[in-house]
Amino acid sequence: MPQPYTLSDEEVFQQALQGEDELGLVMRSHIHIEANLLALLDALLASSKHLDKMNLEYSQRVHLAVALGLLPEYEAPLLAFGTLRNAFAHRPGTKLSKDRVNNLYACLSPKLKTLVRESHERARRKPGHEAVLAYNRLSPRDQLVFIAITLHALLEVAIKHAKATQ
Repeated sequence: MPQPYTLSDEEVFQQALQGEDELGLVMRSHIHIEANLLALLDALLASSKHLDKMNLEYSQRVHLAVALGLLPEYEAPLLAFGTLRNAFAHRPGTKLSKDRVNNLYACLSPKLKTLVRESHERARRKPGHEAVLAYNRLSPRDQLVFIAITLHALLEVAIKHAKATQ
């Protein structure tokens, strides 16, 4: 199972979000989110070595994580992110449209929507970023970045919580 993220891994994730194209952004951010999901399962299971032998798909891993204690409100957005990733992986020419990002955003609970918007507002308050647009006016790509950051972070918090309660 993958090891929990280190500071250098966090830097790699941030670089992935700055990828040159939509395909790279979706695929690389999904890879990092899935790595955190695997690290969470590793922290939640008494013996995770058997998990590898099960060859679970991403959606099955999400369901298992929820069954083991991940908050149910995280299930829909994680599954929706996997669906978005599959669209890019299996359909050449897929674009990151406003509708696709809005559909993903719609899967977020009110609490997660607030976290996405708070993340965006924190970024806007940084010196030199005052001209950043309001969240609703961002491009679909930039909106996806804030959603990916939120999903990635919530899994990191879940990993820390799982380890603390072992």
